[in-house]
Amino acid sequence: MDPVFDTVGDELECYSDGTCRHKAVHSIGCVAKAKFVSSGAGNFTGIFSADADYGFVRLSVGSEPDESSGVLVPGMGIKFLRDGVDSANLVAMY
Repeated sequence: MDPVFDTVGDELECYSDGTCRHKAVHSIGCVAKAKFVSSGAGNFTGIFSADADYGFVRLSVGSEPDESSGVLVPGMGIKFLRDGVDSANLVAMY
């Protein structure tokens, strides 16, 4: 799980031998554009400290849903783009 949190940048890295890291977990999902508008009620820092016009929300599942047991393994990611630095990201998954 460390590469998810430790990789710098917004792209899956490629190595000197030409192979690239692939998304092995939660590889199927839906993406939507997002905009964050702060209500001003709170002392938030980081990605929630100010309005953000350019973001993405991604919802995914970790595996095929099991209809017989009703098990679903959800995941969510939020990404806000920033000028001059890597994006700000939040990842949550079961």
